[in-house]
Amino acid sequence: MAHARRAQHDEENAVPFWRREQQRAAEAEQTVAATGPMSATAALNLQRAAGNRAVSRLVATGDAPAVQRAPDDLDHTAGLAVPPKKVKGHETDDLGEVRLNPLWVPLDEFSGRDLDNSPEGAKWQYAVTEDGEISLGSEDVASLIPKAQLDRLLAGMRTKQPGLSAEDLSTGLENMGHPTIAAQFGPDGKTARQPKGRVCGELYRIGGVWTINDKSGRFMAEKVRGKPDAEELERWLSGVAQRIGRQTRRRVSYQIMKHAPA
Repeated sequence: MAHARRAQHDEENAVPFWRREQQRAAEAEQTVAATGPMSATAALNLQRAAGNRAVSRLVATGDAPAVQRAPDDLDHTAGLAVPPKKVKGHETDDLGEVRLNPLWVPLDEFSGRDLDNSPEGAKWQYAVTEDGEISLGSEDVASLIPKAQLDRLLAGMRTKQPGLSAEDLSTGLENMGHPTIAAQFGPDGKTARQPKGRVCGELYRIGGVWTINDKSGRFMAEKVRGKPDAEELERWLSGVAQRIGRQTRRRVSYQIMKHAPA
């Protein structure tokens, strides 16, 4: 039974991440129709959170038991959970709630195919959330989604917003930083206004090898993080690299950049 569940999980992860987002969006619209006053954004957030919990249950029924991490243990392995240095205006909606990164995906729903299908020059961002989970997204969406896919997205959106330009679409998708990736959901599907994050940074190729670093101006800045020493940074980054590597079955390395010795 466990093998059958895992096979189903592998089959789902074979679908490119942007197509999974389209599927979730369609399901969210159905949720809105069924529930009435809930916004499409809140419904989509709930779909995403529910999907993440479903995958967590799937993993928990396999051969290895689910690991419950204590906060003190997380502080040691992934750094303290701190609020962002700031949340930029374009990263919040009209109610002041943090917008979700357009490519937000929990590590449990990420796969090696997502890395393999990422074009040259692609840059992901990752965040370890307050509860110790890893989420990914990107502030450079154009580096990850093929232009043809963006053109189809624009054409589809123009059916509801005829005046929408490519620049308008780009403005709505780009430059969504780590606060939009370290998202925390309430029971109503809304995101927290000040999501806390642990170690955060970038994920990209160096010499053909996927590599993470500690570059995040919001969660790794001295103002909120202080000055972690090299031993702490090695521990945090190596732990994240191992977890991403296990999930994707790809080699993942790491390097210290933001807090590298002068």
